Amino acid sequence: MVQICSKGIDDEAINVELEKMSEAFVIGASTNSPSLPLTVLVVQDHQGISNVAPADAPLRHLSLTKDSEIVAEARIQDYINNLRFFISPTAFFQVNTLAAEKLYSLAGDWANLGPNTLLFDVCCGTGTIGLTLAHRVGMVVGIEMNASAVADANRNAEINGIKNCRFVCSKAEDVMGSLLKEYLTKKLDSGISDSDVGIKEDEKKDIKEVQKEEENNSVNEKNNNNNNEKKMEYFENVVAIVDPPRVGLHPTVIKALRTHSRLRRLVYISCNPESLMANAIELCTPSDESNEKGNKNNRGWRNMSSAGLARHRAKSMPTSEPFKPVKAMAVDLFPHTPHCELVMLLERRIWLSRFARE
Repeated sequence: MVQICSKGIDDEAINVELEKMSEAFVIGASTNSPSLPLTVLVVQDHQGISNVAPADAPLRHLSLTKDSEIVAEARIQDYINNLRFFISPTAFFQVNTLAAEKLYSLAGDWANLGPNTLLFDVCCGTGTIGLTLAHRVGMVVGIEMNASAVADANRNAEINGIKNCRFVCSKAEDVMGSLLKEYLTKKLDSGISDSDVGIKEDEKKDIKEVQKEEENNSVNEKNNNNNNEKKMEYFENVVAIVDPPRVGLHPTVIKALRTHSRLRRLVYISCNPESLMANAIELCTPSDESNEKGNKNNRGWRNMSSAGLARHRAKSMPTSEPFKPVKAMAVDLFPHTPHCELVMLLERRIWLSRFARE
């Protein structure tokens, strides 16, 4: 895959240069010893400044021979934890697969997974984290905005025979709240007390209304589908693993994670310590009733650091139980560079006190 910028260049000149480039790649691959298996050549036209192109940047498949118009499927295959993954040109995938195995295993261990665990895989890409941990949980719900990556994730689940994963194609900030509500506002009749799940009195009325609506919907679905629809399972342990891009999580996602008290544990995988620090401020700052909600004094926000903006947003965070950072570890996926992945475990205080007693 080659990224170009066609801005200010006429189509004829671009076509000539792309044809020359295609010939050069074919000759180079064939004359290499041993020869390289060049099967697809894709050009991405990105007219922005950064090399981080948007998911909808135009793709152009180049023919590798003058005599054929047939172009092979633009997907490569790779393996993580003995699972096979198909990867589209614009989908995210960790290229250091051996180190990625260690990273995902660490995230799963810290998440304290089990058969009664519901795992939210936020910014899931091709589904690598959720699929590699699917055998350790009851269900995985992945969220990803890149449509081709979601298509890859569904295909990867199918070819690996994994049945307990659902992948949602959308921006996390658009669906995180509704998905948490869909899966977490369930009957509390499985032996878990209100104090364990952290549900407050003023939330119970809303939950009962949702439960009643869901029960009615469930009856209708059963009638319409001849009892083929399985009732949504209740999960005792609810965990999120987030692996956002360098800018970090959107404020709306942070608010949804912070204000859903059933979500007790969060594993944050970060490629940018600055955005992790800013997100942690919003997730972990205790609610202060004295703070003025909806503060309109936003003067100077353009000159604030990401941490400063996070502190400013934290002041208007709805009253909720904060997370607490428990531990962190760096994982070197990029040897001989100054970059590394940082994994941080955040938990609610109820869980922390329970672990302390144990």
